[in-house]
Parts: sequence; structure tokens; C-alpha cells
Amino acid sequence: MTTTSFTEGLHAAEFLVSEGPGYFSRDAVTVASGQTLTAGAVLGKLTKRLAAAAIPTIVGTGTGLMSNLRFGASVQVGNYVVTLTETSATAAFTVVAPDGTALPNGAVGTAYVSSHLSFSIANGGTMTTGDSYTVAVTAGGTPTVVGGTGTGTISAITLGRAAKNGSYRIINRAVVTNGGDFEIMDPDGISCGRFLMGTGSGAAASWTSDQINFTLTDATDFILGNYFEVIVATHTGQVKAFSPLAVDGTQDPIGILLADVDASSTAKSGTAISRVAEIDSNKLSWAATVTAAQKAVALTRLRALGVVAR
Repeated sequence: MTTTSFTEGLHAAEFLVSEGPGYFSRDAVTVASGQTLTAGAVLGKLTKRLAAAAIPTIVGTGTGLMSNLRFGASVQVGNYVVTLTETSATAAFTVVAPDGTALPNGAVGTAYVSSHLSFSIANGGTMTTGDSYTVAVTAGGTPTVVGGTGTGTISAITLGRAAKNGSYRIINRAVVTNGGDFEIMDPDGISCGRFLMGTGSGAAASWTSDQINFTLTDATDFILGNYFEVIVATHTGQVKAFSPLAVDGTQDPIGILLADVDASSTAKSGTAISRVAEIDSNKLSWAATVTAAQKAVALTRLRALGVVAR
């Protein structure tokens, strides 16, 4: 007689000891494509990704220049469209985000500030109704030097665990032949530090921190005020398996998947337990690379959300 053994996996919500009334403890989530996650999987959310953007030129009749382009914590990947709504030296304009959200209006000649992006537009020529600027924020793009004749480059850009959403400005503070004296300013305007590039034709130097990492290489000498704008944009907000060594947001646990989701070929919807619940820590699902110490840290962070392991 031949016998066959089967191993029964975890059932939907099997890890759940108790939860709040109704659906209070639950959130709808979208599981990112390329994963098959089981009930009890500890989740992290995609919140950060590198991006780049160039200062655009006007399309239309006017010749006004956009300047001092910076990005805030809500910056998205895609096209921001700025459109003049009147013909005037101080023309009003609308701003629409990549997801279609209408941002606050602005005016030519007045500094524009929002949680997505900030900039100034100068009057030039005849600023005319319908004139527009398209600020293209490209995921994974490479920034180019802004503000003068320097032609050095930035490369090997990566994020650290403490990277903030918004733009990092890497500014040359002094003229150095075949080199530079750069200060790194974070999205909140706080200095992360300063470093000198070595001198010599093609000199290069690397910066490493818990927020951002990169290498600068000299070409035509950097001049005073030259800068690179490195953007940390919002991500999709989709979820993946908790990954403690990641830097895209999934290193922070945000909840536990209620039931199996097969998102192997396309993103799929699911449900997460994300607050006010008790869970059985022996019935959670972790990536094979997550250590016992990392699991303990994750459970402590979940407790701070009100998801308590028993």
C-alpha cells in the first residue's frame, strides 16, 4: 500500500488571535507584481525610489525661464504640467501632478511652493494663456549638473536606510581646480556634511551615508554654486514581503497579509492586518533570509502599530 504525505499550509487569518470590531484592524493593500505571498506574510510598503528631473523650457509664445526647481516629500514619478491661464507678465498658472491631482495655483514672478515641487518662473516675452512647462520626473534617471559651466558627473547613486523623500542638493561651495568642495543638503534643508574631491584631471570622490550615496567625477571644472539635484520620489505604495536590508520602504513592517495572494505575474489586491490586533508569532511567514534578530525587531515595530505578538 502506497501512502502519500501532504503538508498543510497556513490558512487565511490562522495567525490572527483577535482584532478590532468590524474592519477596523484591516487595510486594503496591493501586492506588487512578481511575488506569491502566503497568509501571515509580514509586509513592507514601497515608499521610496530614486528619480531625476531637468528644468524644462516653456512651450508656447512666452520665453520665461523656470529656475530653482526643487522637490518635496510628495514628489511623484511622471509629468508635472504647469499651464498659464492668462496672458500677463504676472500670469496665473495651474499645476497638475502625474496622478492627475490639481496642486495649488501659482503666478509668474512669485516663488511657487508645494509639497510636490517648488520653482520660480520669470516673465519673458509675452507670457500667454496656454503656455506650459512639463517637469518630467524619471524613475532611476541620472541628474546632470545645474548652474554653470561645470561638466562633471554623478554616478553610483544609491539610497540609505534613512533616506528622506524629496530632493537632495549636492552643491559646490568653492572653486577647486580639477576638484570641488561639495555640501550635501537634505530635503529639509539640513546639511548632511561636506567633502573635498581630490584634484587632478578626472578626479573622483565618493560620499557614503545612511541617507544617500554617490560618486562625483570632475571634467570641466565645477564652478561656485554648481549643483546636482537627486530626487527621492514616492513609490507605488504597493506592498512586498518585509525586507530588513532594503532601502525602498519595505524595510519597515506595516502589517500582516490576511490570506494568500498570487501576484506572480501582475499586482493583485489583498488585505492586511495593520492595527489593534493580537497575532500568533509562530504562524507568521517570513522571507528565508530574515534572521531571528530581524524578526524580533520587526515584531517590536509592529507592536508600535498596535499589532501585538502573543
